[in-house]
Amino acid sequence: MNYKTYLQPHIARVEQQLNDVIQSDSSVIQQASMHTLQSGGKRVRPMFVLLSGLMGQSKHYEQLIKTAVSLELIHMASLVHDDYIDNSDKRRGVESVHIAFDKDIALRTGHFLLAKALNNISEISHTTFHQTFSQTIMDVCFGEFDQMADRFSYPISFSQYLRRINRKTAILIEASCVLGAMSTNVEQDMLFHIRKFGHYIGMSYQIIDDMLDYTSDAETLGKPVASDIRNGHITYPLMAAIQNKNNPEKEKLEHYIKHLDVKQSEEIFEFIIENVRMYGVPQTKLLSRQYADKAKYHLNQLKDGQEKIYLLEIHEKMLYRVY
Repeated sequence: MNYKTYLQPHIARVEQQLNDVIQSDSSVIQQASMHTLQSGGKRVRPMFVLLSGLMGQSKHYEQLIKTAVSLELIHMASLVHDDYIDNSDKRRGVESVHIAFDKDIALRTGHFLLAKALNNISEISHTTFHQTFSQTIMDVCFGEFDQMADRFSYPISFSQYLRRINRKTAILIEASCVLGAMSTNVEQDMLFHIRKFGHYIGMSYQIIDDMLDYTSDAETLGKPVASDIRNGHITYPLMAAIQNKNNPEKEKLEHYIKHLDVKQSEEIFEFIIENVRMYGVPQTKLLSRQYADKAKYHLNQLKDGQEKIYLLEIHEKMLYRVY
């Protein structure tokens, strides 16, 4: 049995609750929320919630499902807001909410999903759980501010990049792991390693995501290739290509980035894509692997069990994913 088969009945519960939770008195907000829910998604965050929480007490199973649902709602809200900020037409090959509906509806839908996420876990009686959950929402919001502030801003430092991807992705995967564990009272001495595992695998995951933005194709991505740089976001694969001493056209690449705006010709974007594929990918893979190795170290500190085996399986799959 692989982790998908093991988690299937639990994910089915999460999907059912997601459908129930996004019911609204406003038909247009409900339609926009359903549009986001049905646009696909790998349910990565619920998987981490479930595998971490299933290590704990089964009597708290309903709390675990609520936690998985609420963290996916936060993720959905962040996607709606990200697409609005970047003016992205598509997400996973489906029209973004602000295109399918309008920008006002997109903003309200994001706010609605965040509110539903909080309301959904309101009955969980665990102070530290709620402190962690609310801090996660704040960090995700700060991540959106970072993303807006960094658009078409070059250079950015390595630490700026790491802070951005932590707030954009890693913080929510870290929260998924630790809140899943908290919701079922997993032993206190395991929480540190669960949290660290979530952080490091989240960083590794986003670095790979940034690489795939350059190396994959539009059909697989469900959006244009190199949509990050088209929207003015400098990510590590591009930084690595510019810093690569063996890149004979690094000065030309850097010149284009310094003078980049949304009206750049497709020819320039094609040059950037090919150069990054040639000179930025190896170092990006190495950086992702370094974070993945740290994640594996903390995973290995957890007690043995089938959930640990499945987390290791997901860990390995994430490193070699193509979308």
